Amino acid sequence: MPQNDIPVIKLSGKALENKAALKALFSAVRGKKVIFVHGGGVEVDALLKKLDLKTEKIDGIRVSPPEQMPYITAALAGLCNRYLQADAKACGLNPLGLIATDGNSVTLSAFGKKFGNVATALPENGEFLSLLLENKITPFIASVGIDEKGDMYNINADDVALAIARIFNAPLFFISDVKGVKDANGNIIENLSEEMAFELINQKVITDGMIVKVKTALDAAKLTHRPVFIASLTDPELISNLFSLRRIGTSFSAR
Repeated sequence: MPQNDIPVIKLSGKALENKAALKALFSAVRGKKVIFVHGGGVEVDALLKKLDLKTEKIDGIRVSPPEQMPYITAALAGLCNRYLQADAKACGLNPLGLIATDGNSVTLSAFGKKFGNVATALPENGEFLSLLLENKITPFIASVGIDEKGDMYNINADDVALAIARIFNAPLFFISDVKGVKDANGNIIENLSEEMAFELINQKVITDGMIVKVKTALDAAKLTHRPVFIASLTDPELISNLFSLRRIGTSFSAR
């Protein structure tokens, strides 16, 4: 598919908590073609805690036992997705809540038994999402999916965003509450190469969930040859840079 300047915007669970900044973003993209993908780890953690269920992560990836999937799905595709739709609608968008596998947009590949019902998303078909965009509907995609057997899977939202960006050869924005990737001195790195990224990972400067995010961003840059950014929802330059594709936060490129 040819290059497409429809931005894919992945919103982290922590970004979802900043209602004022979210509404500013939604108002700014009114009338434009944008695809949103969201996580919701904060909501998942809160719900599992209320139910006295264990939360476990391996290398930043949430272990998702089959018996927890109804609650993980409820938090992501229910609470988080509906809250986002409500805010988007209040800002004049025509939002539609989806899960990753709706319309066969992506297919799933399971991680392995130690992770439970966790899968990665692989790009499949952009026809459904294209139809929505052409009809001025803004997709909000929750990071869960259903496999061919009808089983529910938890998917890292960064993986979902990458799969969607690959379908459209689109620029990709990972938006959270952090301004970008930091070096050992705490300064934001403007452009992060693969070599530098793995050096910082080995030095334990980049840790935990940021490791997954950085690796996904590098993969996205290589696979789409489009700009990829990790930035903050509250960055004053975010809105103006969404469509100009000027650098914001930390950028990644294919070279």
